[in-house]
This record gives sequence, C-alpha cells and structure tokens, in this order.
Amino acid sequence: MAQALFISEQFIKENTPIDGNVDDKYITTSISDAQKMHIRPITGTALYNEISTQIVNGSVSVLNQTLLNEYLQDALKYWVLYEGLDIFQYKITNKAVVTKKSDDSSPVDTVDIVRLKDSFKDKAEFFSQLATKYLLANVILYPLFTNAGVTLDTIQPNYNNYTTGWNLDDMKSNYNLPVSPKKINENNG
Repeated sequence: MAQALFISEQFIKENTPIDGNVDDKYITTSISDAQKMHIRPITGTALYNEISTQIVNGSVSVLNQTLLNEYLQDALKYWVLYEGLDIFQYKITNKAVVTKKSDDSSPVDTVDIVRLKDSFKDKAEFFSQLATKYLLANVILYPLFTNAGVTLDTIQPNYNNYTTGWNLDDMKSNYNLPVSPKKINENNG
C-alpha cells in the first residue's frame, strides 16, 4: 500500500517554524514516524487504516476529513516538530554525525533544544487529547474507534494522551463507551 500522509510537507512548512528550505525527505520521514507513533494510538488501528486507505484512494469521507482537518493535523504538526527536531539538526554522513552551520546563523544550545522539544510535546499532547475528546464525543459516528481490532498487532486507542506522569485519572472510566467493563479492566491491568 502506498504511504498515506495525513499532512503534506508543504502544510508543515506553511504552518510551523520549519524553514522552507528544509529538504522534504526529512519532513516526510518525520510525518511518517509521527503518524505511526502518535496518531495511530489516538485513533486505534482500524480507524487509522480506514483513513489511510481513503487518502490513498482519494476518497476521504466527510467525517474523516473533519477529523483530519480539525483535530489530527494540529496534533500531527507538533508531533512532527517533536520527532523531527533531531533529524532537522543533525545529518548522518559516511564520516560522522554532523550539524551544518551557515555564516548568518548560530547553533542552539542543547538545553534550549530540550526546552523546545518539551514545548512541542506539550502542544502535541494537548491537540492529541482534543482529538480523543472529539472521537469520544462522536463515538457513534466513528464505530472503528471503539472496535480497533483484536489481533496482536492491533493498537487500541488511547483515552489519555498526556505523558507527564502526574495525571492519576483513569480516563476510560469517565466515558460511557460501548465497551464492556471486562474489556476496560483487562486494558487497565
């Protein structure tokens, strides 16, 4: 199956601080990684695969287009920045890992890079949680969200996208989902 990108390289260049001269291959790699690592856990495998197939076929449903445009693209652009920051800064050559410098710019300190990555992650988690809340509020319209699949390689959707370590709330228990309590307890334990 052809690679289905939920956002384009041009979208990233127009809607993020990434400079227009960044090579698209680095952005494409970051989009692909961010989708698989962060967007699939929001939607679950079945809905993710449905959207991917629709993108490849050029026939994205109105509901999935709304999900993409209003929720997933915002989350994904910040996940691309978070995942891609190292790729954009460092290059692997046959001699070493290098960072390119130009005459009119100066490299950023490692502490500043960590702070920047944290900022991108915070925004990505916020928009990821908005996408999850949208899907939970519209669970009837997105039946694949709660029926992600049952095979070993299936990724069930996250109901909580924050990874700060301080949120002690079990988000699954706050929603009336068409999922049996047994299944929720199995996922928790």
